[in-house]
Amino acid sequence: MIRSVRNGQPIRSVAKHFRVSVGTVHFWVDRCRGQRLDRCDLDDHKSGAPRPWNRTSIGTERRVLSIRRELKERSVLGEYGAPAIQAAMRERAHMLVPSVATISRILVRHGAVDAGGRQRRPAPPRGWYLPAVAQGKAELDSLDVIEDLKLKGGPLISVLTVKSLQTGKCNGFPSATSPRETIDCAMKSGRPPDC
Repeated sequence: MIRSVRNGQPIRSVAKHFRVSVGTVHFWVDRCRGQRLDRCDLDDHKSGAPRPWNRTSIGTERRVLSIRRELKERSVLGEYGAPAIQAAMRERAHMLVPSVATISRILVRHGAVDAGGRQRRPAPPRGWYLPAVAQGKAELDSLDVIEDLKLKGGPLISVLTVKSLQTGKCNGFPSATSPRETIDCAMKSGRPPDC
């Protein structure tokens, strides 16, 4: 690209030939202006500062790592993680004591972590402990009875509540009979109680 421009070809035709924008051709030509092609820096550098402005200073990182090394060798309790390092820095009255999270990031960045990260596994499906439910051949329902409800001017009633754990459907069946009779009636008929 640069050689083509230096040989006198128009920048627009060079950009069209290499399928890049005119600005890209200008960028590379300006970068190599006044230099031989074999001495020109053609590496693609990232834009921005080489080190983030808010990153912890190198001196603080070195202090954290040296305190960790010291605690690992000499700690009576065997503690040399981020909270122990922060406590040691406070005891030594360092001017700038980073947070536990920052110390943890420093340790990870420098490979000074002994344990592996926590591995999260998805929860098992509902009813996994019952083979027919897990295979989708059966449904799992939750039953509950609310007993001795008194409506104003009416008899005592019981309510059988049913909830399907797979579909989330629910229903309630009031009955003037005792809770045991309500459940027996529902179990015999296989449907909501009319008793």
